[in-house]
Amino acid sequence: MVFEHVANAWCLELTNSVPDRNDTDRDWLGDADTAGAWAASLGFPLAHPLADEERRALVDLRETIFVIFRAHVDGASVTPRTLRELTREHARGLERHGYVADGGAFRRDWPRAWHGSALRAAFASSAVELMTGPRLDRVKQCPGCGWLFVDTSKNRSRRWCSMDMCGGRDKALRHYRRQRAEARG
Repeated sequence: MVFEHVANAWCLELTNSVPDRNDTDRDWLGDADTAGAWAASLGFPLAHPLADEERRALVDLRETIFVIFRAHVDGASVTPRTLRELTREHARGLERHGYVADGGAFRRDWPRAWHGSALRAAFASSAVELMTGPRLDRVKQCPGCGWLFVDTSKNRSRRWCSMDMCGGRDKALRHYRRQRAEARG
């Protein structure tokens, strides 16, 4: 299975683990094998397949992060409860995977082989970093599939998740409509 990674932030890759936000029947976290392959494709090799409760907790975090960034994109407010959910997951992650000294610098103490709580910690940390950092104003949502992404284009003009996916489809549809209008008119 091929997984698209176009978000430019781990936390938004998690929100995009639903291949199409307009059709939520498909879910890359829906079963242990697909979830493991998806995690590995992001650079998170799993120590063991995610148990059902680990996948459910990851899905809960995914939806919390989605609500926060979707609200930001829409200019809507986020409930304090939703922010507390993310804060709690971030704090748990800091307790389990804090910082270590590494050659005169410091880094997060991430595992070599990942498990459910480490994944949640990484995604929660990414969300907090994006929420409080300079790239927040670059978060956008694809009008085609509903995926969230950080627009890293120089002129901030990125519109779709990717040209290969929704951008190409949109261009083809516009071309088709132009052709039909010319034929009628």
